[in-house]
Amino acid sequence: MDATGVTLHVLPNYQIRLCFPNGSEAIIDMKKRVRAIRFGRLSSLELFQTAHLVDDEVVWDDGTYCVRASINELLDSMQMDE
Repeated sequence: MDATGVTLHVLPNYQIRLCFPNGSEAIIDMKKRVRAIRFGRLSSLELFQTAHLVDDEVVWDDGTYCVRASINELLDSMQMDE
């Protein structure tokens, strides 16, 4: 995925919103995922709020811990919740 023009907004309750250049948006609810091994470090609200985009990845980095996930991985996980 070419992430050029994608913007990310951290929302309350462990959610992020991705806005795409074509006007579409995706809200990724991470509440359940922060309890799993893959994203467990993100249960720290301080770390979760550091979310930002680097190329085609969402990166959470507080200087101590760094968690990375591709936009595609997050979009795929969102579809599994439906």
